[in-house]
Amino acid sequence: MKRKLLFHMVFFAALITLISCSQNSPTLFDSSVQIVVDAGPFSSPAEAAVGEHSIDWSGDDFTAMNACTESFAARELKSFLSQLAPETGAKKDRFETVSLSANLPDKAIILADLSQPNKEIATLITKKKLKQKLQNAGSFAIVPQKQQLFIIGHDRVGTLYGVYHFLESLGVRWYDPEVKGTIIPQNAVLQFPAKTIIEQPGYYTRGFWAWEDRGNKDFYLWMARNRMNFWTIAEPDRAFLKKLGIQLTVGGHLHFDRFLNPDSTFPFNDPRFKGDENFPDDPYASDSKEYRGDTNHDGRLTYFEAHPEWYGLVKGKRRRTFKGDFSTNICTSNHDVVAELCRKLVDELATGEWRDANTLNFWPIDGGDWCECENCQKLGTPTDRLLLLVHQVRTAIAEAMKTGKLNRNVQVIFPIYNETLVPPTHPLPENFDYSNCIGTIFPIRRCYVHFLDDSTCTEFNTGIWKDFLAWVKTEPQYYKGEFFMGEYYNVSRIKSLPVLYMKIMSHDIPLYYDYGVRHCHYMHVYTRLWGMKRINNYLFAKLLWKPHADTKQILAEYFNLFYGSAAQQMAHLYERQEYAMSSVKQWKHTKPLTDRINNDLTPLFNLQHLRLKEYHPPENDGVDLEESVIALQECRQIMDKLLAKDWPETMRARLAIDDENLRYGENTVNFYYFVAQAIMAKRSGNLQQARKFYKKSIPYARGLKEETKIVQTASSHANAKDGLEASRIEPTYRKLGRKLGIQLNF
Repeated sequence: MKRKLLFHMVFFAALITLISCSQNSPTLFDSSVQIVVDAGPFSSPAEAAVGEHSIDWSGDDFTAMNACTESFAARELKSFLSQLAPETGAKKDRFETVSLSANLPDKAIILADLSQPNKEIATLITKKKLKQKLQNAGSFAIVPQKQQLFIIGHDRVGTLYGVYHFLESLGVRWYDPEVKGTIIPQNAVLQFPAKTIIEQPGYYTRGFWAWEDRGNKDFYLWMARNRMNFWTIAEPDRAFLKKLGIQLTVGGHLHFDRFLNPDSTFPFNDPRFKGDENFPDDPYASDSKEYRGDTNHDGRLTYFEAHPEWYGLVKGKRRRTFKGDFSTNICTSNHDVVAELCRKLVDELATGEWRDANTLNFWPIDGGDWCECENCQKLGTPTDRLLLLVHQVRTAIAEAMKTGKLNRNVQVIFPIYNETLVPPTHPLPENFDYSNCIGTIFPIRRCYVHFLDDSTCTEFNTGIWKDFLAWVKTEPQYYKGEFFMGEYYNVSRIKSLPVLYMKIMSHDIPLYYDYGVRHCHYMHVYTRLWGMKRINNYLFAKLLWKPHADTKQILAEYFNLFYGSAAQQMAHLYERQEYAMSSVKQWKHTKPLTDRINNDLTPLFNLQHLRLKEYHPPENDGVDLEESVIALQECRQIMDKLLAKDWPETMRARLAIDDENLRYGENTVNFYYFVAQAIMAKRSGNLQQARKFYKKSIPYARGLKEETKIVQTASSHANAKDGLEASRIEPTYRKLGRKLGIQLNF
């Protein structure tokens, strides 16, 4: 389908080389300049830069924390400046790093934060009114003073970000943690900025939602260098992430299963049961009408046996199993079960596995039922009940902080998702902590052909946008706190396909920001073998820091710096690939073609968004399957021409991983295209035609079967054994072949 694109990026205009320009003459410097940093309690900046494992990051030794992060920033600065200025000279004298002292060198780059005690730095901070200007975590100022350059953060992380911004001003870019994805310009002009630079983050929280240990050091460094600050506590080397300023999150849908598992031993002495006398006395009242006792006679009392009234009542029965993410929520009107939940949550945050967490994702059961007891129904809708429970959890955290049991602040993040898409219908408690209870809007069923606010996308986005506006704009607005946006650029069923979001991100991320959203992540990020998908993560990072950044300039620069003389061809390839893959949700996720194939539904193509052949409805005009095939053929022609050329090793490596990703996308789209036609021909009774189309699908199916790397780069939910399994129709496909008399040999 040749459709008029809602957004067109001009890739082929003059590609941009950034050189600092100013009417003021910027100060030039060379490798004799010293890097000054406060090493705090460490013997040297070199020791401090790698001293993260000697620090209790959940404690209050901020001097050591500042020294570690800022000395690491100094090491990063020295490393990249040395690569930018590879002139001859004694190695030990090149960008020497020294500890902060009373007198600053005349020629120096000085790293500090607003808490640094040095008199000269304190005077500069006061003179420039930096405390008033650097209000948010991660913000920084870069202040030139003759032959000195001060990089001053609101906090230690702001100092680190200031160093990376300064390096970017000299031409350094971090596009990809692999395939030589760092750009170090040749013959860079080493100069300080001509005037003071102040930078504040647009989105306060910027990163990726994850819950498993699946990152790696190169990925984390890429995150920090691009000012991303949100990852999972599941990473064992938490100290390294803390040094990089990355906030650790924990939680999800499994709190009830983890802390109130009905089959777990009840940890208190119930006076009605013999055998638990060594436990503390039961502090909770028991409902004698529902008490079960040791029903299975195993000699112990479980949570459910002791207090069945704690668990959700559905159709007159208490539900006793959680079944992972899916089942029934607890009885949230029962004060005792809430107290026990809060007790165990706080213990875990204070001294358990979650002791380093900065945020707690407190989600109810995924798509679960809610208790139908009379008291719960009086609380209101699922949203009303959830927010009251969030308030109770946050109150318990605040009390633990007040008593000293918990030595740090932990924000509570709740979901606006499925049954809680509707805003609260009642006023929240007067002391509801809006600063530390944040709602995450999850538009999981959205379409990526269209912007989220596109009024013509009635099959998908208009309903989601209405829900969004109800939370952020519609009166009465009972919830008055901040918002996360939880995007799904690699939702589990996408399986790391090379779907590009340049158009979508350039529109939607500023849109969310303009409506007051200040936190953003997306789920199931791929942590290696990015290929062209690197532009998703890079553009995501740039727009979260500066939501109204010039994306045309960012993209033009990316193609120029990353692909050199192939920039124009690769820019065109990316544009066509973005178009070709944009219907991925209609193929695989929401009201998808794959479900209709597996369930043998008629008609096979039931959406205006997605047809086999080109189709232009007045609303819901999507990218049809044949159009995707044609667009990917264009991409293949471009890629093959480029691969045939004699490139340097770095460029060849970049194109190779791009080619692998492109091939995975091609195989998937063509596979669907021919399988769909085989099914339609079989349904019409034309078995000869059905066999013809099925045979055409086989090379693509075989190619998907051989794809075993890219499909293993994200979370366990988003990974697959191979590309054919990732297609979601492999069993149906094989069964169809047998019915047509075709036996596959793979």
